Amino acid sequence: MPTEPYAHLTATILAQLATADPASWSPPWHGADPLPVNALTGRRYRGLNTLVLWAAAQAQDYTDPRWATYRQWAALGAQVRKAERGTAIVFYKDLPADAEGDAAPGQPGPRFVARASHVFNAAQVDGAPDRTGSAAGPMGDGLDPADEQVLSTFLATTGARIIPGGKHACYSTASDTIRLPARSAFPTFSGYAGTIIHELVHWSGAAHRLARDLTGRFGSRAYAAEELVAEIGAAFVLADIGLVRTPHPDHAAYCAAWATLLRDDPRALTTAARLAAQAAGYLGAYMPPAASDTADGGTCPGPAEPDEAGRGASDPGGAEPGIAA
Repeated sequence: MPTEPYAHLTATILAQLATADPASWSPPWHGADPLPVNALTGRRYRGLNTLVLWAAAQAQDYTDPRWATYRQWAALGAQVRKAERGTAIVFYKDLPADAEGDAAPGQPGPRFVARASHVFNAAQVDGAPDRTGSAAGPMGDGLDPADEQVLSTFLATTGARIIPGGKHACYSTASDTIRLPARSAFPTFSGYAGTIIHELVHWSGAAHRLARDLTGRFGSRAYAAEELVAEIGAAFVLADIGLVRTPHPDHAAYCAAWATLLRDDPRALTTAARLAAQAAGYLGAYMPPAASDTADGGTCPGPAEPDEAGRGASDPGGAEPGIAA
């Protein structure tokens, strides 16, 4: 399975953690960048590819969420500029039952083959079509009362038992409840929204929901891994709703544990992003139509996602250069 995009992202995050102040470090999943979409098909990139493209946008200050392969941009009448470097992602194609391929670790289901592809942001091309639809709108910080109503409706639809009060937010597996400080305890609406959705990702992992038990995979580091899943999963859900993603109150305290986890287990981020996407897909089923119908209907339906590069009929496949000639 191609690992270049994932290894590069892990290395980038470790380098940032080694030099940044944990209290002010902004990982790729924070900020206001919309979910990246394929410029030709309109489909969202999903799973860890979302983090890869968010990281590239963060590093290069890209503000346009549209990405596509060299051929796809050509099909749109645009031209990737000479010497522009593409961003490597991974996409999957299902294989027949008798073919050799991979299965998602610990997951039943069809086998698939993973392929690397390079995509370019709209800022790297000349002649890109004008942005249209929901992707063109900026993400908000909840200043619009409509955003608060969307979140309120979403929370009510999940049926999660949320107990107000206390100084710290937490999810209790024993009582299957979320404890949440009063809204007034949060300086911003985005901080409040990020915290409650972080806890909802934990809630989604209960045995009678997604049964997300990480002790077998991560052993003594299961807690750090679960917090990473919740951080990334909350970012996916917030991006679906259209809200700015801000650090969890315990973000700084988590950083040291994440650094150790990622150094010791190079594929930890891959696993965490896959599980985060699964949680976001589960929670996405509870979203109001206005929030969940903005693109292709969800962040990630499962671990083995076919054709994640968003290839269409006009992009028949095959290797493409990572640097424009």
